[in-house]
Amino acid sequence: MSNLIRHTLACALGASLLCSHAQAQSASQVQIGGQLRLTVNSTRTGNAGSVTSLTDNASRLSFKGAEDLGDGLKALFGLEFGYGADTGELGTPAFRYSYVGLGGGFGSVALGRLDSANPTGSPLYSQVTAITSFAANDAGATAIGTSMLNARNRTSNSVGYRSPRFGGAELMTRYYQRGAGSGTEAEDDAKSLDLGVLYRGKGLTAAIGYAKDKRSGGLKNNEFDDKWQLGVRGDFGDFEPYVLLGVDRYRNTASSRRDVKYWIVGAQYTLGLNSLVLNLLQRDVQTSLHGTRRRVQAAWVYALSKRTDLQTFIDSDGIDSSKANVRVRAIGAGLKHVF
Repeated sequence: MSNLIRHTLACALGASLLCSHAQAQSASQVQIGGQLRLTVNSTRTGNAGSVTSLTDNASRLSFKGAEDLGDGLKALFGLEFGYGADTGELGTPAFRYSYVGLGGGFGSVALGRLDSANPTGSPLYSQVTAITSFAANDAGATAIGTSMLNARNRTSNSVGYRSPRFGGAELMTRYYQRGAGSGTEAEDDAKSLDLGVLYRGKGLTAAIGYAKDKRSGGLKNNEFDDKWQLGVRGDFGDFEPYVLLGVDRYRNTASSRRDVKYWIVGAQYTLGLNSLVLNLLQRDVQTSLHGTRRRVQAAWVYALSKRTDLQTFIDSDGIDSSKANVRVRAIGAGLKHVF
């Protein structure tokens, strides 16, 4: 009798859990995904010998979802861990994004730690990903989003908004606070505003962006002030050329620049499962009146499947033309898998 009772209770509990799970799934949908990106790199700085390493290129694990609230309104949420697939260590900070928001006919709004993968996008970095092609990742030896373009992608203490599309164009805005949130520095001690308009049409993608920083008591020496950014990409079938340029302005000193100009010119050529990317980049060195950072990248990507790519690249980064023996040369090959 006791065995029968236990079996009946177990079946009832199991049915209850399945029912609760089904009800939860009907109300809220959660997607689990991520990427594993690893390459073997050989890197040489100046005249030093080369160093070989297995390098992670921004691997991640993500949870994203939405709950239907009715009348066209949805609750939006997401968490994404960044980790080093080569070591198993979490990134710093551990979360690439962590947000909650709402979406509807008005567009979408999100609060939290935001990047281009959140529903409101990233006003500047979403333009970079729409206009340019990376060689082969915007991470590791080939990273350009932060180092060359100052694309301000991942920000904490943020509120973002993305409009519906009108004639192929959409507006993205983000306001965020950058203070330490401590007894000596309030969270809103430094504030930032990013704005961007991105247009996607037949055979053409175009973008314009603006950003502005403020700090209580005034900006610090060599601190970022504001920027403008423009970009365009053409689509001629297998051949897609692009250009993106801009100017960052800083609170300069007598030995540093007020205006820092940058640009990237490149193209992607696709032939079957093969994709070739060539990028030429240049950025003024802000802390030098005469230094220029020039960079050349080339990459070949072969699609082993819809989710798995074989990647190879060459990158030559001049770092600062006013200094000797600082050029960094890297070559690498590896795999990327999206799950």
